[in-house]
Amino acid sequence: MDFHSFTFQAPKDWHQLRLDAYDSNAGIIVTKNNDSIYYDYGPYSNSLEQLSAPIITRKDMNELLKVNPDIDTTEFIIINANETQEDFIQSKVTYKKIDGYKAKILAPKQTGKGMTGIYIDSLKTGSLGKIRFNLYGTNLKKESQTELLKAIQTLRFTK
Repeated sequence: MDFHSFTFQAPKDWHQLRLDAYDSNAGIIVTKNNDSIYYDYGPYSNSLEQLSAPIITRKDMNELLKVNPDIDTTEFIIINANETQEDFIQSKVTYKKIDGYKAKILAPKQTGKGMTGIYIDSLKTGSLGKIRFNLYGTNLKKESQTELLKAIQTLRFTK
């Protein structure tokens, strides 16, 4: 697939939906399984951080409530002493060079639950600053996840 700023090899049954993005090359790719894969090549590309609610142990929560009994705790994730924040992150992150660029690659710990994709923080510098890139899908079916991870390995950027 050719997106002018970048290319990669993908299954022939994937098709592109272009978005009207003012300052980037952004769009959606639809797989044969009707999974959506998003891409954004530009200065404001999402870094694919796995955001989660504040995580706190039950003991620390009790201490916090003593100090501030009116605090809103509805968004907190309360964990046991033997759990860690890592237990709540759905995708594992690895770093690898893709087409000469340092890339963050995400793959779900459990198929179908989490983010699959790539993020590159700096491809070059443009008039709006660093040009970044992401290509990702969330909660993909197994076949789409496998195909996306394979496609990521073939990414090439226009120099």
